[in-house]
Amino acid sequence: MAEYLDVIMVLGVIIFVFAFPSAVGAFSRGDAPRVATIAFMVGGGMMAYAHLTKPGGYKLEEIPEMMWRVFTG
Repeated sequence: MAEYLDVIMVLGVIIFVFAFPSAVGAFSRGDAPRVATIAFMVGGGMMAYAHLTKPGGYKLEEIPEMMWRVFTG
């Protein structure tokens, strides 16, 4: 069960992080950051779901190791 929560957390972190350049690009063009806002909400929602569903939640220190474990199998 925890394996799929790790994948959801990693995907949420990736989506959330890639929303920042999207927001900066939209602001620099003078556009509304619609896609970035949706990405922030989706990524944040995925991270919140994984954190609240996993017993004990996630600690900030274990996220890099978890990402490495998800990427390397």
